[in-house]
Amino acid sequence: QLDFPQYRGKPVIVGGDPDSRRSIVSTCSYEARKFGVHSAMSAAQAKLLCPDGIFLRVRMSRYHEKSKEVMSIFDEFSPDVQQMSIDEAFIDLTGTERLFGPPEKTAVRLKDEVKKRTGLTVSVGLASNKYVAKVASRISKPDGFCYVKSGGEAEFMQSLPLEKLWGAGPKTLSRLRDSGFFSIREIANVSEEALQKVFGNSGGTFLFNASHGLAAETFNTETKNHSISAEHTYPYDLTDPYIIETALMQLCEEVRYRTETEGFYSKTVHLKIRYGDFSTTGIQKTFQSDVDTFDFLFKAVKELFYSKWHQGYGIRLLGVCMQNCSKTPDTQGELFDFGSDNLRKLEKTIISHNSKKNVPKIQKARLLPQALPKTEDSID
Repeated sequence: QLDFPQYRGKPVIVGGDPDSRRSIVSTCSYEARKFGVHSAMSAAQAKLLCPDGIFLRVRMSRYHEKSKEVMSIFDEFSPDVQQMSIDEAFIDLTGTERLFGPPEKTAVRLKDEVKKRTGLTVSVGLASNKYVAKVASRISKPDGFCYVKSGGEAEFMQSLPLEKLWGAGPKTLSRLRDSGFFSIREIANVSEEALQKVFGNSGGTFLFNASHGLAAETFNTETKNHSISAEHTYPYDLTDPYIIETALMQLCEEVRYRTETEGFYSKTVHLKIRYGDFSTTGIQKTFQSDVDTFDFLFKAVKELFYSKWHQGYGIRLLGVCMQNCSKTPDTQGELFDFGSDNLRKLEKTIISHNSKKNVPKIQKARLLPQALPKTEDSID
């Protein structure tokens, strides 16, 4: 809507071909969300929910361009910026008071800077831990600011309806209601042990911490040891291998684009998986040479995924991360690996081309909605 004013105020759906049963929605405007459309939904279902929706192709290079602009602004306010996806980041403002003043004023200033310099609106949630900050940002969308003061995390969470429990999808919400929970406050009134008996150890602990506004984890220390990552939380459990692989492909494309355009190299690939029961697992592998092509990265991620996935278990979140990034490339690669060298050169050319404005973009065929299979053939 920034680039095409004629679409403002209209239900825009990005990344999906409604004629393909395997095509999925990458994102959509708030106008489309009012009809029940959301990311990772099949495009065909989105068309049924929103018949007058405007379906557009993904313009990944343009998104990366604007994302880079926004993240560079974030970097001006803190040395600890954890980019979670192309349009989401956690920013640690600890210790910045002497430079910018109180965090609440810094957050508003940051928000204003993004609008002034990029034309984009952002929603900001400010809190003492990432989980509460995330929830605060979600309830302030679009273009809002929500500040949860230290000490008020529990009351803030318990004042919200059950549907605002970030990480709980439709199945979990239904299960909570079936178990007699109709508000976050009711969950908070139950002990962690009792919740674990009903929802399992991981699920019970998650619900207890979330309902009390407790930090599930400290701020990511990997910002000190540079990493580049992308992850996405899905509104419903993913079980179809084709859709899962496509989601992984999109994450790999985003990570690979960033490593190339930001000039980083890495040998270590980390995959994060969160299941529908909130249990989270991760697996990583360090290679002998840099993972410096999309094909290399995607192949590595697929192998890691299938070695770790409990087939049949629904997936709520996927994340791909290149760890221990360096500005210095590995020089110990295969001496006569001309095929890989040609592939690297081709990919660099494509990424450079896609970084330019007002030119047709080159993209993997599988990520082009109109090129996805339109028949119910066997899953790849």
